[in-house]
This record gives sequence, structure tokens and C-alpha cells, in this order.
Amino acid sequence: MTRYTLDACALVALLQDEAGADKVADAMNEAYKGEATIVMNKLNLLEVYYDAYPPNWAYP
Repeated sequence: MTRYTLDACALVALLQDEAGADKVADAMNEAYKGEATIVMNKLNLLEVYYDAYPPNWAYP
């Protein structure tokens, strides 16, 4: 079974349809079918969340 490790840039590329988004989508489709496993560090996921939902004090 294939194992993919995603970082924040890969997930942002997918969410914002940037270069490489198709490769991330393919990996996620493989994982959905049970043909692969995807792992991601909690801090990378937090980085994506922070970018999508910044706290009020982050941008005046």
C-alpha cells in the first residue's frame, strides 16, 4: 500500500487549485479507495487552518 505524507503547501495547493493540486487529489482518491494512506503532521494542518481562519489580531 502506498503512503503519502502531505505538508501544508500540498494541502493549500489543493484547496486553492494551484500547481500540483491534481497530484494531491489523485493521492486522496487513492486513499478514499483504500489503496493508499495519507498522513500529515498536526502542525502542518494547523498552519493550513491558521491561513484559512486567521485570528482577528493577525491582520489589522
